[in-house]
Amino acid sequence: MNVKLRVLSAGVLFFIGQAAMAQETTNQESTKEIEEVVVVGFGQKKTVKELTGSVGTMTAKAIEDNPVSASVDKMLQGRVAGVQTGVSNGQPGGFASVRVRGISSINGVKDPIYVIDGVRVKSGDLSSNSTTGNILANMNPNDIENITVLKDAVSTAMYGADAGSGVIIITTKSGKKGKAKFNVNFTQGITNDAVKRQRALNAAEYKKLLTYSVMNLYQLKGDPNFVGKTYQEVYDYLKAGGQDVDGDLGSTDIADVLNSPYDTDWKKATQRNEAYQTNVDASMSGGNDKITYFSSINYFDQKATVRGADFKRLAASTNVGYQATDKLKITTDIQMSYSRTNTMSEGGAFANPILAQYFNRPTDPVKNEDGSWYLGNNGRLSNGNFNVAALQDLNYSRNETARVFANLQAEYKILKGLTYKFVFAPEFIHIMENKYNSPLHGDGRNYGGLKTDLSSRYFSFNLQNVLTYNFKAGLNNMSITALQEAYRTQKDMLLAQGSTVGSPYLETMDNFIQPLSVGGSKTISSRWGYGAIGHWDYDRIVMLDASYRRDVLSNFTPGQKAGNFWSAGVALDVARFGFLRGNSTISMMKVRGSYGKVGNQVSANPYALYKYTGNYNGLAAGSLEGVYNPNLSWETINPLNIGIDFGFLRNRITLTAEYYDKKSKDLIYQLPLQVSQGISSYYSNIGDMVNRGFEFTVNADIFKNYNGFNWSVNANLSTLKNKITKLYGGDVINPVLDGVAKSGMILREGEAMNSYYLRKWAGVDPTNGDPLWYINGKDGETTNNINKAERAIQGSALSKVTGGFGTNLSYKNISLDAFFTYGFGGKILDQWMGNMVSDGSGIYDIPGYESQMDFWTPENTDAANPMPIFNVGNKTSYGISTRRLFKSDYIRLSNVKIAYTFKGETIKNTGLNSLQVYLLGNNIWTHKFDKNLQLDPEINLSGNYNLGLPIQKAFMLGVNLGF
Repeated sequence: MNVKLRVLSAGVLFFIGQAAMAQETTNQESTKEIEEVVVVGFGQKKTVKELTGSVGTMTAKAIEDNPVSASVDKMLQGRVAGVQTGVSNGQPGGFASVRVRGISSINGVKDPIYVIDGVRVKSGDLSSNSTTGNILANMNPNDIENITVLKDAVSTAMYGADAGSGVIIITTKSGKKGKAKFNVNFTQGITNDAVKRQRALNAAEYKKLLTYSVMNLYQLKGDPNFVGKTYQEVYDYLKAGGQDVDGDLGSTDIADVLNSPYDTDWKKATQRNEAYQTNVDASMSGGNDKITYFSSINYFDQKATVRGADFKRLAASTNVGYQATDKLKITTDIQMSYSRTNTMSEGGAFANPILAQYFNRPTDPVKNEDGSWYLGNNGRLSNGNFNVAALQDLNYSRNETARVFANLQAEYKILKGLTYKFVFAPEFIHIMENKYNSPLHGDGRNYGGLKTDLSSRYFSFNLQNVLTYNFKAGLNNMSITALQEAYRTQKDMLLAQGSTVGSPYLETMDNFIQPLSVGGSKTISSRWGYGAIGHWDYDRIVMLDASYRRDVLSNFTPGQKAGNFWSAGVALDVARFGFLRGNSTISMMKVRGSYGKVGNQVSANPYALYKYTGNYNGLAAGSLEGVYNPNLSWETINPLNIGIDFGFLRNRITLTAEYYDKKSKDLIYQLPLQVSQGISSYYSNIGDMVNRGFEFTVNADIFKNYNGFNWSVNANLSTLKNKITKLYGGDVINPVLDGVAKSGMILREGEAMNSYYLRKWAGVDPTNGDPLWYINGKDGETTNNINKAERAIQGSALSKVTGGFGTNLSYKNISLDAFFTYGFGGKILDQWMGNMVSDGSGIYDIPGYESQMDFWTPENTDAANPMPIFNVGNKTSYGISTRRLFKSDYIRLSNVKIAYTFKGETIKNTGLNSLQVYLLGNNIWTHKFDKNLQLDPEINLSGNYNLGLPIQKAFMLGVNLGF
């Protein structure tokens, strides 16, 4: 979007869309246009009017309005058309998945690559020992000047082998010529769950459901001890220790449950109603004709509502630019950080506090009468689970990460228009993961204490040589760039695990006397590439872009190590023709298109053939790891993009509309082998996929300094249609995706990725309380026998429509910024609902969700749940079906900021140049369109809920000082 510059008689210079002001001496009104410059990589910078490709940007102001997020990947949701983010949980400092224009691979890399100041860096969760980490969370977001998302071939092809899922370019802040400026920003506030989750059964509800389940079972069996009895009679009978005729209840402790005086809320025992967050930033910048500098330091502390889960970060950075001569400029950028993440167990671990909320009986106490932890009989609670509240004090799972990133760049002007740039950028990351399990309770009890230490060290470097020639011939503008890039990364890992410790207060490895496991590994990979980028335009009326790159990767098999990637783009700005040229009403009407070929790396290593870590009778041994497939080729992506950019009223209003068609070819997946082969599967190229859709982005400045009032709005909308177009070998039911078996999903030609393949739930038979399913998996005739119901496609986890919209208002000293995100068309599967709503099958051991209480009885025939039957359930009604599937449609107020800025005489004698106080809100309101959904609709992109820490909302108070 162009930035309009307006000089008013009041002597104030306003940059529309930017929070910047400057003094101007003229008293006459004039109008100019300052065009936004977009960084597209390898030193390439273009104005919006020169682009032939598809890019999206996120400004520093949008980042400043969201200091709640620890990492930049979580800030992108809804900000850029075609970009969707999702988090598996609300763990502070946790990892967010990012998808640019859908899913590009089945088991390959689905997240974009991240480039900071021209250099690719590590991203994602680098932890290995069941903890959660996000290396991007080690970077201070307030060091970022802007973010550019590259989405199509002409924008990403220059990054070659692994740009198929998009490229996110981060430009950090640098110094500006002028006197030293200091800035301090402080925010503090509270956080709690963004969405109210399903409540667990309390003691009275649990006893009632348990009693009804037992009563229904034995009345159906015709047991004389139960037939003809009322609920109260059965309750009193069981409470007194009553049994069935056959004595099957003898092994249960139902009487103990019914006689328990406790009513424990395990959520309150393991979680707090609110947590606290603090963020402190300090920066200094300035410079002269020779040297510019920017330095910052940041402290971030975010706690979760689950006790013991938190994230702390200390980060510092410095950027120095030195104009050594008229031709030579040297820039150094150094980022250093240390973070510590305390995590909680997830999924089916008995140490998971979210699981314990529903799995632990409310009839068990948390503590004994003397205040000590209640650890039950034989170190377990009455149903065999752990006292997680005790484990939160006794155990820990910790991730400590140190990161140093250095970026040295030297730029030399050889001749007029001819520039050479050298880049050397090493990155060092050390992750220390420590897990301690106390000998007093939990998993460590049977081992006499358990300790696991894992050290991972990453060292990478990026080397670039870039030669650029810019020249003009009349109205022809041309540039040619030749580049060479080398990238090498190495990971060294050491693991030690020990058991048996003399005291629960001794937590270091040397105190554990029994070694359980020792291991280590070294992984090295390298990439070498070269290419060229060309641009030509005629007076910015007609524009052409083209690029070519060849990459060679070390971890591919012989004959497949090299890949060739290319792109071409064209644009025509009709607004610069004839009578439209210079027209203030239609200032831009650019039609553009691009096509090309980019690569995609696979997350697993399909090329590993042997493993040498075996132990055979005390001797070192090797084994087959894979099957050599000489026909295994790269995954490649061919993106097509067609767009049109409109600008009205000198770009006071801008509108972009785009169509994309992104075809992925030769997708890699594991195919099964016969057991006699000695290995269970091998990798092969099994199919193709396509992502298609439309994107719309609009920005409008409605009022600009109208008697001190400013109002702008922005919105974006994206559609997505994902489809597997080829799948050799037929359907893959319950596929393994990213190393996890996806129960209830299917890979099928003609259907979308992450498609659900389930029986369709038809509700409850009001005449007898039986569960019902549709026989054909769609509609029509029903059955109470789950085995007679067919499975069918029941939608996909992928949202079909996503986006965001926001507004910025200001009047004199007061401002209000708000931004909403939304998503429609996707679904979420509650994998754990079969345990939480078991219709009596698991009620003895697992209390579960409160929603179970709406169960069928002769007096409640329109109930949501079937008649509960103890231990066996009701005709396996708890089996996986659309009963667990919910729509994930939502609208969320993601960010809101109310600020007051003190100006002029108010701060004249304080020594301050600026002072702002503000109130921030993050995720403070969420509307779910499915009233039955009791989960956060943004929980993740895979569509499966795994009892993770809830996403948080936050209320923050802040102050910003400039001097």
